[in-house]
Amino acid sequence: MDEFAFRKGCTYGTVLVDAEAGRVVDVLPDRTSETFAAWLKEHPGAEIICRDRASAYTKAVKEAAPDALEVADRWRLLQNLSAAVEKNLPPAPQLPAQTRRTGG
Repeated sequence: MDEFAFRKGCTYGTVLVDAEAGRVVDVLPDRTSETFAAWLKEHPGAEIICRDRASAYTKAVKEAAPDALEVADRWRLLQNLSAAVEKNLPPAPQLPAQTRRTGG
């Protein structure tokens, strides 16, 4: 699952994808916990929910599918890893300006 913009900066929705089948399952009209929780209740049986870090999605899963395993999607994992590496690395040394090579 992930959010997307119907109209950037104004209206957002949620797309639900079956990762195993590689197909879109449904498109929700917003990204609220109430809408997603209602969908989960109408479609019981979700075992694994791959999502971003939005608290609304977490709230919906806890309410409507408490036994489902929540996992971060690959993009989020890479984003988190990158941020952790950058935070823990010393600043890069300043390299001298490159000199232009001239033909001889």
